[in-house]
Amino acid sequence: MLGRDSISRMDLSLIAAVIVVVAFGILMIYSAGFDPIDKINSGLYKKQILWFIIGMVFLLFLSVINYKQLGDYALYIYGAMFLVLVVTTFFGRPIRGTSAWLSFGIFSIQPSEFMKLASVILLAKYLELKERDISKFRELLIPFLIIFIPVLVILKQPDFGTACIFIPVLFTMLFVAGADVSHLVAIISAASIALIFPMIITYREWAGYTGSNFLLDLFVNKDVLFTVSGIILAIAAAAFTAHYFFKKPFLRRIYIPASVFSMGLMLSVVIQKLFKVYQKKRILVFLNPDLDPHGSGYNIIQSKVAIGSGGIAGKGFLQGTQSQLGFLPEKTTDFVFSVVAEEFGLIGSVILLGLLAFIIFRGLQIALSTKDKFGALLATGITSIVFFHILINIGMVIGIMPVTGLPLCFVSYGGSNLFMAMMGMGILNSISMNRSMY
Repeated sequence: MLGRDSISRMDLSLIAAVIVVVAFGILMIYSAGFDPIDKINSGLYKKQILWFIIGMVFLLFLSVINYKQLGDYALYIYGAMFLVLVVTTFFGRPIRGTSAWLSFGIFSIQPSEFMKLASVILLAKYLELKERDISKFRELLIPFLIIFIPVLVILKQPDFGTACIFIPVLFTMLFVAGADVSHLVAIISAASIALIFPMIITYREWAGYTGSNFLLDLFVNKDVLFTVSGIILAIAAAAFTAHYFFKKPFLRRIYIPASVFSMGLMLSVVIQKLFKVYQKKRILVFLNPDLDPHGSGYNIIQSKVAIGSGGIAGKGFLQGTQSQLGFLPEKTTDFVFSVVAEEFGLIGSVILLGLLAFIIFRGLQIALSTKDKFGALLATGITSIVFFHILINIGMVIGIMPVTGLPLCFVSYGGSNLFMAMMGMGILNSISMNRSMY
């Protein structure tokens, strides 16, 4: 029950910051949906208000539930959400070529948003049970399966933006749980190598480069790339075997980098086969939007124009020319921060970022002050979900990250993401209220 004692133990500063940010987001959605010519509004802000009210109910409900119970039912929560995710992937309503929504009459939900929380809950519970062994490389297999099984299903939808948020959250939680940093660096290095060749090859093809480069020309052939990676892996296996028997330190300097490079090349073959051309182009366009100014680069260019035109104090509420006149795409969702920057300028943007930073700060404080491992990891996972949403979205709209379609938590239009974020805040509040008891 939500009694006087429960209210007194709530993290009221965290809840107040969330309410202010969501209210500001609703204001921006109203502005972005306003037609200055006909003086009418699209009405999206009304739906956001309704979702906010429902979200507050979720927040308060999860606040008074002991977060330990989430750990007890972690596998069931994960399994149920994964089942819904699979059903959505194959039977969901396609929107803009993505089967990520389940429709219920007048409203739709995006199960992949709630899969984020379910994955974090199960991962936190597993890492709590494996805290002594997580420094061993083999113990990373289960955490990776917990995350990558839903990621593969989400990529099937396909929803690259939502899928990509799982990865940094996983590494953040593994780091906090005590995983060996060298293991995490090796995995990140292999992933970086995996992206290099597909991106370079796509760039050469897209830009119409006709020159010759022996190394790149060799690796255009996927069979050659796979063969080379197999040879390097064989070298790594031989060096590892020799090190196992003879204990020569220099052999570690052979099999570790060789294994990383080999796995990176193998993954690059997979990426070249699985990634759609438009997904690889998005990654290239953020480096140089002028490569496709009327296509993939248009969003970034218009977003930069909107942000730059806001100046220090902004043009004023409902006075943004880029957003009001329809030049800025996806202005209520992906690029809502551009509307903020145009209408309220640098000052308004800094205030909004300050409020979001405070939410992240409180999440980190709760994680650091919680006595039990599960609570600390759960708080870390939820905070990192919100943090990476903010980081990637802001980076996207200012042109330093690829356009992935990730919303700005608490601010962008959309019920599922708002529900997920509000539920996360409710769980954080529950951890804060009970952290001194464990």
